[in-house]
Amino acid sequence: MRALFDALTPKQARIAALLRLEGGLDLTITCREYYHVRDMLDRYAVGYRCIGRYGETPYEKLVEGLRRQLELAELVKDLDGVLSFPSPDAVRVAFGLGKKSVVLNDTPHAYHANSLTIPLSEYLIAPAAIPEEAWRPYCPRRVAVFDGLFEYMWVSRHRPDVETVRRLGLEPGRYVVFRPEEAKAAYYRWNNVELRRRLVDLARGLGYTVVNVPRYDDQIIEGAINLTKAVDHLDLAYYAAAVITGGMTMATEAALLGTPALSYFPEGLYVDTYLEMKGAPLHRCRDVDGCAAELRRALDEGRKPAIRLEDPVKLIVDIARAVF
Repeated sequence: MRALFDALTPKQARIAALLRLEGGLDLTITCREYYHVRDMLDRYAVGYRCIGRYGETPYEKLVEGLRRQLELAELVKDLDGVLSFPSPDAVRVAFGLGKKSVVLNDTPHAYHANSLTIPLSEYLIAPAAIPEEAWRPYCPRRVAVFDGLFEYMWVSRHRPDVETVRRLGLEPGRYVVFRPEEAKAAYYRWNNVELRRRLVDLARGLGYTVVNVPRYDDQIIEGAINLTKAVDHLDLAYYAAAVITGGMTMATEAALLGTPALSYFPEGLYVDTYLEMKGAPLHRCRDVDGCAAELRRALDEGRKPAIRLEDPVKLIVDIARAVF
């Protein structure tokens, strides 16, 4: 089988690389210009082709997507189909060419991308933490689940290297990592700039160095260590006092590593609930006062032992080989 994997985020880049290198799948990996995606693929030393860029406004998302589809069509026409996280461009191209798609997904709240991909796919592969009814609005044909999280694929293989953080001039346990929210995603309708600023001030006031991993240029934090090129985020999280994020992936990675993680994503996330149930140090909050209190509690409690989950690599590989 030969399939396309359209990696649109650093997380998806990791998954694509691991499925090729350890899963043995023959994947053509594509990406688009977006913070850290190229860097992450380069870290795994896998071949890839970046096509187009990330559209920030609804109009840009539409136009950039249409442009990407023209180039993706030239690749997918010679492949068996698409295996990917929800990529409206890749799945639309596969559908138009009469090819099959398998979608990996852990974000039922991403309404726009899910609506354009899951109904056109043969299979949806998702964590069992997400109930089947959460996917029902997208009419999946078949759903396969595993008792784990996608992030476990690389966290479980990680061996910490303290030199990664020391090369940045950081002292283990004396810094806090910030990963701002995905503010320009189609589904994101909140403004958490002030909440993030207050948490940055609190971390500094408690004597911690602030390390920021921005998604966009306007999320640079003045006076912080801003990482606009990818370093090993797992080392960064492992040796941090805490990881604070308005998204999901870096909080999940940190919690799986045993590092206190604070998520201020405005809605409840099934993945967060699952991690808390498993005993990982995942903390949730929504407003300034609640987040300040929760950050102090997370820092006071400190690290916890890493938890063990099901690795989904075999399930993904088996389904891909059966479908294509």
